Amino acid sequence: MNKLTPQFETLPNGLTLVLINLPGFHSLTNFLVIRSGSRYENEKNNGVAHFLEHMVFKGTVKYPDKLDIAQSIEGVGGYFNAWTSNDHTAYWNTVPLAAWQRGIEVPFELAFNALLREEDLEQERGVVIEEIRRMQDDPSSYVDELLGPILFPGHQLGQSVIGSEENIRNMTIKQFRDYRETYYHPGQALFICIGNIGNRDIKAEVVKLTAQLKPKAVTKPQFFTGVSKKDLKLINKKTDQTHFMLALSDPEWASGQKVAYVGVVMNAILGRGMSSRLFLNIREKKGLAYSIHSSFQDFEETGAIVIDGGVNTEKIEQTLEAIDEELAALRTNLVGKQELDKAKSLIIGSFEMSADRPIDLARWYGTGRLLGDSTTIDEAVKAVRAVTVEQIQALAKRTLVKERQVLAVIGPYESDKIFRKFLKV
Repeated sequence: MNKLTPQFETLPNGLTLVLINLPGFHSLTNFLVIRSGSRYENEKNNGVAHFLEHMVFKGTVKYPDKLDIAQSIEGVGGYFNAWTSNDHTAYWNTVPLAAWQRGIEVPFELAFNALLREEDLEQERGVVIEEIRRMQDDPSSYVDELLGPILFPGHQLGQSVIGSEENIRNMTIKQFRDYRETYYHPGQALFICIGNIGNRDIKAEVVKLTAQLKPKAVTKPQFFTGVSKKDLKLINKKTDQTHFMLALSDPEWASGQKVAYVGVVMNAILGRGMSSRLFLNIREKKGLAYSIHSSFQDFEETGAIVIDGGVNTEKIEQTLEAIDEELAALRTNLVGKQELDKAKSLIIGSFEMSADRPIDLARWYGTGRLLGDSTTIDEAVKAVRAVTVEQIQALAKRTLVKERQVLAVIGPYESDKIFRKFLKV
């Protein structure tokens, strides 16, 4: 892996600027990430961050029409997109070197110069509502919406990113403007440029584009301070499969924490990929599920392991029992050296390959840095290599217990008896 040397600088207006020079590339990737998202919302405006991300693409001061915006990047041979999550919103593009100034300009234009017109609101309102309905028609997606409120009960971290149809119907231009005024400012943002920077003066361009933006204090979210506690959410829906998510959270898995890397390795052994225990035993050996895996999710103050699957409804009890067996095995038995080495190789390989993908580097040194994780890829590799089987077992004993497990389910069930029996409630 080539040695990466990101250059970090905080501009006078509070914006963090990151540059990663990759000589030999024929492009630049520009990534503007902002502390916003559903955890910066309340019950009344939940969904506004995601909806705002839609609205900015309808027109800006320099590009007043949505076609103008599209052609600003696609017209020079580039591509661009945006997303909103629980804790950030990102606007990004990749452009050929000849269009480097355009590539830098567009994310700032979208974030800070969007027109936010009433006529665009009425048109886009229907689009977002259809997005909500499509998600609700897809049980594998909708079950994730059910998980948040029981994994982080009573807290903004558990709020839906997309929001409710009722909220979207009642959203006003003032809510968008208020939200943008509060969270879209330089101190709340980071801009990272990755590619063949050469002698291009990226900083001067960014300073020019943000000259009118006033410095403000950073607004950080309220932290979730607890651990997950046993809970259940079931939606009775006529489906051909049962879709579920079984999860638990722990503050020691927060971004950049040493114990988080133990969790990453434990998760890889449990359910990451086709050589994981869940896949091999539940799908390949027992034939209980078509889709079964686990993921590790980290935030500023906490993290979670989430097991999700789609199974034959008649086999849901057997599947849950099989998952219980795998969790128990991690608690009671030391992982073998060969299995540990395999899991570490999987994780380290993915870290190293991310250094070849600018968008992954942008997430790592952009989003991660903005949200307080200054770990480099090299440091993360060292942390993974240092994980021991004893640490994994100790972590499993402490966290992979019934008292911590929350379960979200969508399927044809008029009673939740099966799932209460599994959770022992």
